[in-house]
Amino acid sequence: MFCPSTWTPLSAGLTGQLATAGTCLLLCLLNPLARAADLAELQVSESEGVYRINLIMQLQAPAQQVQRVLTDYPRIYRLNPSITDSEILPSPGPGMVRVRTRMLDCIAFICKEIDRVEDVRESGPGGLLATTVPALSSFKSGNAEWQILGNGEHSQVIYQAKMEPDFYIPPLIGRHFVKKKLRQATLASLERIECIARIQAGLEQNPAPDRSRVVDGATENHAVGALLLAGRDPSGVAPAPAAGIPVDGDTGCARPCVRNNASCRR
Repeated sequence: MFCPSTWTPLSAGLTGQLATAGTCLLLCLLNPLARAADLAELQVSESEGVYRINLIMQLQAPAQQVQRVLTDYPRIYRLNPSITDSEILPSPGPGMVRVRTRMLDCIAFICKEIDRVEDVRESGPGGLLATTVPALSSFKSGNAEWQILGNGEHSQVIYQAKMEPDFYIPPLIGRHFVKKKLRQATLASLERIECIARIQAGLEQNPAPDRSRVVDGATENHAVGALLLAGRDPSGVAPAPAAGIPVDGDTGCARPCVRNNASCRR
C-alpha cells in the first residue's frame, strides 16, 4: 500500500532500530508457522505504463491484528525494507490519514529514490482505501484497496492496487524487472504483516532481546527491535556495549537502507 520536501527524516538512530527489528522479523519469518500463509492468487500486470496488482492470501493471524499492523502508520517502515523515511502529514479531511514514504530501490542497474504520498481511509470493517497524491509523489496516479476478512485466528486478505510511475523505466526489460520486483515486494510485505500480527496476537513468540550484538556500534540493540514489533515505545531501552559483531553478517539481518546517506543514519 505504501511505497513514498519539507521532508522530515526518521528520528536519529531509528535506522538502527529498523535493522534490529529486521532481525526479529527474520527469525519470525523463518518459523514454519509464520510462513504458512496460503497464497490463493497473485497477478502483476502492466498495460500502457500502468501496473496492477491483484492478490488473495490467507494469513495465520486474526483480522483485527492484521488491520492494526496496516494502520500503524508511524511504523509503516516495518512492512518494506526499501523504505528509508516516512512521516504522517496533515490530514486533508475528516477520516483520512496522509502518509508520505520514501523508498530507495533498484530496477535492473538503475537505482532511484521514489516518493509516494497517499491519503488513506478506512472503508468499513476490514477495509482500507489508499489514493496517491500525484503532486507530491513520483507517480502520475495510483490507488490501493485492502479487504481483510476474519476467520478466528486466521484472515483472508484481498489486495488490489494500480500505479502509474512518473519516472523513466527502460522499455521491455525494465517493465519485466518492475513486475518481478512488485511481486516479490508484495509477498514479502504480506509475510511481514502476518509475522508482526501473530506476535501482537500472542500466537508467535517475540524473539528474545540479544544485548551482545549491535549494528555498527550503534546504541540500539535487539531489545529495540522486539519492542518495535510489539508496538511498544523503544525509547527507554538502555544502550548495549558495542561487541564489534556486524549484525548483517552474523544473523542475516537485512539493512534498512541500501546506501549510506544522510537519511540512512547508522
